[in-house]
Amino acid sequence: MTVPNIPDTQESYKDCTRIVVGTIGNLTADQELALKELWIKTLSHITSTATAPIKVTNDQVHVDSLTAAGIAADQPEAVAKWYADNKTKVDDIKYQTVADKLYLDGKQHPVIPGSFKPLFGDDPSSRRFGNTFWKACTLHNNPDSYLLSFLRATSWNVNAAFDKIVLSVNWRASQAIDKLMWDGELAQNNKLMEEGLSIKVGQDRLAFPIILVRVRLNVARERGEGTVERFAAYALERAATIARDHGERAMLLYDFSGFKLDNIDTAFIKTLVTMINETYPQTFSATVMFVNSWLFTGVWKLVRSWLDPVIAKRTFIAKDIEQLSAFVDRSQIMVDMGGELKYKYSFGYPTKEDNAQMFDVEGRQQAEDALKEAVAAFEQETSAWVSGSGAKSYNAKSRLDAAASFSDAALKLDPYIRARFVSERSSK
Repeated sequence: MTVPNIPDTQESYKDCTRIVVGTIGNLTADQELALKELWIKTLSHITSTATAPIKVTNDQVHVDSLTAAGIAADQPEAVAKWYADNKTKVDDIKYQTVADKLYLDGKQHPVIPGSFKPLFGDDPSSRRFGNTFWKACTLHNNPDSYLLSFLRATSWNVNAAFDKIVLSVNWRASQAIDKLMWDGELAQNNKLMEEGLSIKVGQDRLAFPIILVRVRLNVARERGEGTVERFAAYALERAATIARDHGERAMLLYDFSGFKLDNIDTAFIKTLVTMINETYPQTFSATVMFVNSWLFTGVWKLVRSWLDPVIAKRTFIAKDIEQLSAFVDRSQIMVDMGGELKYKYSFGYPTKEDNAQMFDVEGRQQAEDALKEAVAAFEQETSAWVSGSGAKSYNAKSRLDAAASFSDAALKLDPYIRARFVSERSSK
C-alpha cells in the first residue's frame, strides 16, 4: 500500500487542530484494508493461543516487597509479622511504598481488597493472550483504535504492527499490568507520589490533558531496586487511561527546570522510552521537553538514539516559555515554569471509600459479564466483516454499535478493577 505522510505535529498545534488522519472515520481504502488484514492476523492469534497461557514473571515490572512475599492485605497477622521483620527496609525512602506509609501511620485497614482476580477467569499466575488483548482494548473507545495505533506507529505495515501488538500484549500479560493498576498508588514509592514526579495538570492547545514529569524530583540514588520500572509502567498506563476520555491522547511534558547531575537517570529514561515505543506508541500527541539546563545536551543525544522514528517526529525541545507556549497556552502552564496556572500538587492518600466498588463482588461480576458479552458481539461482527459475510465496511453501523457497547461496558467495569488515581480523587 502507499505509505501516507506523517502529519506535521507542529502545524497541528499552530492551527489548534487535532490530527485525525488514520483514525476511525478517517481511513483511506488502503488503510481500511490494512485494518482488516491486521484483525485477521490478530483474531487468528487469539484462537491459536487460547490454550497456551502466558506466565506472569514480573521480571521487568517488579512487584512491591509485600506482594513478593506472597502476603495479601486481608491477612492482618501475616502483614503485621512482615512489617515487624522488615522495619528497616520500609522506613527507608528508597523502598517505602504508599501502602507502607499508611501502615506505619496506623492506617491498617485495607484500602483495596486483599485478593486480586484477573478478568475472564484467568489464573493470577498466568494470562491468556486474548483476555489480555481485550483488556488492552478497554483503554480505547473502540477496539479498532487499539489496532490503528500500531498501524500508524509502523507507517501502516501490517506485519510490523502485528508483531508490535503481540510484543505489547505479551508484555502486559507477563508483567501483570492489570494487577499493577488494581494495586494503584499503594504499590508505588511513597516519596515519588508525595512529591508528584508525574502529575496530570492542565491541557495543551489541542485540549489534550498534560502529563507533566518534573525531572528534578527524580534522584536515582533515592530509588530502590524495581522502583523505576514499576513507577514507569504505572505512570504510562495511568496516562493512557486518562487519555481515553480526552480523544485517546495526552501531551507528555518533561520539565527540566532545576535539572542537576543528581537527576541524570538513564535507567528511568530508557525504561520510559522503551515502554512508550513498544506499548504506548500513539498515546501522546506530542512529547515536549522544557529545557533550561546545559546538562540536558548530553542526555538528549542519548535519548534521541532510543526514540522510535515516528515518535521522534512528535518530540520537541522548548528552551523558553515562548517556545513552550506554542504547544500550551500560558494559562495552562504552572507558575513555577513561567506560566499563569496557580496549581499546587498535593497527594491525598487513598482510602477504602475511594475504591468502594472494588469491594463489590456481585457488582464486579455483573459488569465483567457485560464486558464479556460485548467482546463476543464485537468479535462476531469483526469476524463477519473480515470474512466478507457481514458488514461491508469497518465503519458500518452494526460494528459501530458493537464498539459502543464494548466501550460502555468497559467504562462501567473500570471502577471495579482498578484503584482510583490521585487526580480522580482530588476532582471529587
